[in-house]
Amino acid sequence: MSIVGASTQAGPHAGARILNGWIFTPAVVPRAAVSLGRRKVGLDDPKRWVFNRMADVYGARPAYPLGLSDALAALAPGPRVGDLGAGIGHVAFPLAERGFDVIAIEPAQAMLDRLRARAREGRHDVRAIHAAAEAVPLDDGSLDLAVVADALHFLDAELVAREIARLLAPKGALAIVTCELGKTPFMRSLVEIIEGAVPRRPRKLEQNLIQVSAITGIRFAPKRRFHDETPVDSDTLEGILRSISFIGPAMNPARFAAFRARVHALPGRPTWARTFTLHAGRRRG
Repeated sequence: MSIVGASTQAGPHAGARILNGWIFTPAVVPRAAVSLGRRKVGLDDPKRWVFNRMADVYGARPAYPLGLSDALAALAPGPRVGDLGAGIGHVAFPLAERGFDVIAIEPAQAMLDRLRARAREGRHDVRAIHAAAEAVPLDDGSLDLAVVADALHFLDAELVAREIARLLAPKGALAIVTCELGKTPFMRSLVEIIEGAVPRRPRKLEQNLIQVSAITGIRFAPKRRFHDETPVDSDTLEGILRSISFIGPAMNPARFAAFRARVHALPGRPTWARTFTLHAGRRRG
């Protein structure tokens, strides 16, 4: 990761830092608390951000489908891309490899640390900011494309929509990617085990998407779906399951051990399958 050419700004952006043409205005973000869904969570309180407890296993998740990354790249009317809720870089790095100037915004410090380490190891020119998607320290109109990938269910839809509306440049694009588990025989059996072990389920997002569209004024084009299947070994499958917020962090060791035993007893080689849905549109004028 490369962050060079830092300077400070006078005038209307007094105190701001300029990095490679990006204006960072710390005053934009209330550091004491930002909204995550209906909760107020201190950005600098790592115990309150669940993904800090999953950063060590998040790399077990397979890369996003190539076609999805290509579709995201095709949406951008310019080079400036913001990955809101970037995790460890599943979206940020493929877009950086395609020549985009990517900034990764992530509230979980442990996830961001791993993203930064991956950026150094892979020599990816990705900027990283410790911030919530609902309060991003970038100037108005800073992004040509805003991406929220497999993260909308963790966000306050109203606040993140208002922030996206502020951040997007004229004719900028918004891409929201949702994800569901695949319908293969192995995944159907796995889902039965998950549903038997975990009472909490991921939320449905239709209303969130409607709200984001209404507030940003961006009408989504017809949905596009991308399916992938990745053969994995038992250790990788366990890492993937531990990286799911309502599974890994939600279970104590004894409960997870019983869950893992049922998963490992499934016949055949594990193949992790997902279907991604792309909801995307561009700002008018």
